[in-house]
Amino acid sequence: MKRFYCAVLFSLAFFASALFAIDTPERVVRNPWIILRSFMTAYPDKITALEYDNEIQQWYLMVSGTAVYWAEGRLLPRDLVDSWSGWRAYVDYLYPHDIPDPSTFSPELIERLSHKVLAERRKNATVYHPFFYGLLYGGTSRRHIEEHIRRFDYLGLRVSVHRDLVEKLQKIETRLTEMASTDAEVQNFLDSLISIEGYNWRDIRDSANRSNHSWGIAIDMLPRNWGKKNIYWNWISYWNDKWMLIPPDRRWMPPLSVIRVFESEGFIWGGKWILWDTMHFEYRPELLVLREWGYSGL
Repeated sequence: MKRFYCAVLFSLAFFASALFAIDTPERVVRNPWIILRSFMTAYPDKITALEYDNEIQQWYLMVSGTAVYWAEGRLLPRDLVDSWSGWRAYVDYLYPHDIPDPSTFSPELIERLSHKVLAERRKNATVYHPFFYGLLYGGTSRRHIEEHIRRFDYLGLRVSVHRDLVEKLQKIETRLTEMASTDAEVQNFLDSLISIEGYNWRDIRDSANRSNHSWGIAIDMLPRNWGKKNIYWNWISYWNDKWMLIPPDRRWMPPLSVIRVFESEGFIWGGKWILWDTMHFEYRPELLVLREWGYSGL
């Protein structure tokens, strides 16, 4: 029964990361130089240069020895630059310092977050081209990605992730274990974990967009019991069309000190998305670089 429950949870959680950007994903993202510099800063072992192609007037990154063109934020090979509008920008939202406050949401935003409107937008949304992540993480097929997946003991459980994340997660584990020795809240959080879901190859449900779990760069930390609180927006949205107004103190979440430790190693937390997923962490260090720089140009 527990295994079935976790499988349902995992499949439902996949499409949240494709919907946290509420503005239209087809928009043009401004200031390519800063966005591309954030990627270069975030992945220094993979991205070696930021250059300009005078012939087609495009910035590009050298990623694992291959040129990746800006293409209005779509990060494409040179031959697809002119078809950028068919794809979604890799940075189409900015990761905030704080959890969005529902009391500040406008009536227009609340309407756009209704289940019916979100379902329609999701059905017609553009998707990310896999070219850039394929270079970062070693392939665009399941077979190639699974060559890079490692399974290991983590926080007393087992998890599978991309090998690039193993050392970062181990650093987080060391810090959380040290914190737990003097912080009862952190210890209670660690004791509450019943499973940690990582790699799972699949597209987001009812979408051509690939889940970040498919690259092995996301984990879902499922607690044994979150009481009467809420953990995932989509579960609530089916029967409560005002789910977006549920205040943060009525959502389950890890301690803020735990969230900060994950962020220090390049992971963002799904509880800071407007479409919140409070068990979810994913490796997006470029968003944390942009936040550190104070960038607000979207």
